[in-house]
Amino acid sequence: MAQQVRHGSSRRDSYDILVLDASYKTTLATVQSLGRAGLRVAVGECFVDSDPSLPVLAFRSRHSACNVVFPSYATDPSGFAKAVIEFVRENPTRVVLPNSDGTIAALMPFREYFTDLGCVFALAPNSALEIANDKGRTLELARKLGIDEPKTMRIDSIDDLPAVLAEFDFPFVLKPTASWVDRLGYRVVPVEVINEREAIDTAQRHLNGGSLLAQEWACGRRETVTLLIADGEVLTRCVHAVHRTSPALGGVSVLRESIPIPEDIYAASVRLATAIGIQGPCEVEFRRDAHNRPLLMEINARLAGSIYTPVHSGVDFPLMTWQWATGLPIDRVEGYRTGVRTRWLLGDCRWLYDNQRRAGRPDSVSPIGALWTFATEFARTRHYDNLDWRDLAPVMVELRIIAAAIRKPGNRAPYGELPRKGKTPA
Repeated sequence: MAQQVRHGSSRRDSYDILVLDASYKTTLATVQSLGRAGLRVAVGECFVDSDPSLPVLAFRSRHSACNVVFPSYATDPSGFAKAVIEFVRENPTRVVLPNSDGTIAALMPFREYFTDLGCVFALAPNSALEIANDKGRTLELARKLGIDEPKTMRIDSIDDLPAVLAEFDFPFVLKPTASWVDRLGYRVVPVEVINEREAIDTAQRHLNGGSLLAQEWACGRRETVTLLIADGEVLTRCVHAVHRTSPALGGVSVLRESIPIPEDIYAASVRLATAIGIQGPCEVEFRRDAHNRPLLMEINARLAGSIYTPVHSGVDFPLMTWQWATGLPIDRVEGYRTGVRTRWLLGDCRWLYDNQRRAGRPDSVSPIGALWTFATEFARTRHYDNLDWRDLAPVMVELRIIAAAIRKPGNRAPYGELPRKGKTPA
């Protein structure tokens, strides 16, 4: 049973959209965008990736008309889906927007129930999601399309590891074929391994959740293409470079900058997304190697945590996604501002803390260099994730969390699409 924790009442309410994963900053960006457009927004959370004892940013937004707590999709995915269906049945809702791989996986089998209620998902068809959410299938299709990728080998059991160790030089990367693994009950993210012992430990820890991919480590710049697609046509686009992530390898971007469109990765992104059959929003990630060759990392068929950068650059993907889902005319944007730097302060604090413990590892910098980079960024960046001067309550919560994390640096705070409660990602 869904629980309305704010603005709840016995009367029958209706909403323009239910945005799930309230602890994600993607959701807060969406709630703020749609609220500014005058839409009635409900927000849902089930505390898989966040601590229920701490406040939820999107719940604190003045644009949330209703906050709802659902059962955990990690422990009861069908119960979670049925509770969302019940909410939509009792409160007619035009659109449901999941913002995490876990909620998408839980709701996909129940999609027709929402259609019967007159509600649509602001996502690609299930057939496209099944490919996009499986890195192995994505890379297989990319090869057929002639899109470059890192050297890759699949690991289905620990017996496959010796062949990988014989093929790859250290450091290399181990990543899951799917970031959300039902059997593990948490997100698994890529990790670099710098010796045989680390490779064995990582593989043993996560192979029970499914297959892994071993990939060569690319050392160049990360670049991301965000698209909105309808019927095979790109309606709008924005490209940004990722300067820092947390965790350092394959984590959530904490510092980004919009850049002019590099034709090599843009053309590849459009080919891949349309071949998969994606409709709606998606994000295609690349990383360049030592020779500046772009290598495909993954594609996310949803809005992603970096969405604040396109929004600040003049491309309101959340609003256009809602317009697309409801069949309304889309406020198309042909261009966008470049050189717009956007920072997630809590995530950058995590990056600084983690970097001090990662000296000498891939994607690390010297402790002094990290402190200088972190401090001088305040003079370079105007835009911050979660900060809206007309909706200050969420960012005030985040500042309190940062202060608490400084007092107890070993206690990692929520709000960033990272595993919690002592679960170590791969």
